[in-house]
Amino acid sequence: MDRVAPGHHLYPGPDGSWRHSTPDGRFTRIRGPQELLTAAQRFVHRADEGPVDPLLDSEHGQALLAALGGRGALVGEAGGAQGRSVQGGPSVHVEGDNPVAHAVVALLPAGTRIATGPVDEDAVRAADVVVCCAGWLPDAHWRRVDAWCASHSTAWHRCHAEGLRFVLGPMSVPGVTVSYGDTRGRLLAAADLPDELAAHWAYLDGDTLPPVPWPTPAATAVLAGLLVADVLRLHETGTPAGSDVQLVVDAATATVERHRVLPLPVTAHAEAVHAGTGR
Repeated sequence: MDRVAPGHHLYPGPDGSWRHSTPDGRFTRIRGPQELLTAAQRFVHRADEGPVDPLLDSEHGQALLAALGGRGALVGEAGGAQGRSVQGGPSVHVEGDNPVAHAVVALLPAGTRIATGPVDEDAVRAADVVVCCAGWLPDAHWRRVDAWCASHSTAWHRCHAEGLRFVLGPMSVPGVTVSYGDTRGRLLAAADLPDELAAHWAYLDGDTLPPVPWPTPAATAVLAGLLVADVLRLHETGTPAGSDVQLVVDAATATVERHRVLPLPVTAHAEAVHAGTGR
């Protein structure tokens, strides 16, 4: 049965026409017979599985539901790709022995096939999604994970500490979203001193590092919740909630910055990789 998608609304406006509003604040006017629109509203908003109003079985009714489905307003057959639900839980490999990784495991719903421990190519091959929860940025390891995930078409998400803040994503879905290589390449290209940034990453790959300033349990739950939300959204729709967006979370000030990451051209991507590896 079709139902209204989360955050969407169908309702009459003050001018006599109806409105479809979306979660991001867009409004579309819908004109048509009041009886048909009222039947559609009752149908998509109800929670039971009762009989469908005959008006919705008509040509105009089916056209209306198809139009709403095409705009992502419905969950179900008319909802298209936005409403497809994959049967069974995803297989998720969570890497990290730290508060964020433990919270991710705790928040993944029942039915999720969970594996934990260090990520290697076998782990990537066996998982639908890899979630890497690190302390300081493990750049060399994440470049390897990025290559393995691209090779096996495995999605992966990540979180690491940066100063007193935590950086999440962007979640990488091979062939759909930006990769870790794109993200690090953009950071190097935007840096005033890219050689210093690359040297700092190389230092963070070492063993002699200060402790990570892990946030409070409440803030840790927020970080884990954002990671899990992307994993579940990917499983349901094929795309993460924050596609190509990196989040920088400052728990001390309760602020979240959003940074859009664009894919690198192939030539620029290769140059950025060589600059970071010394090849």
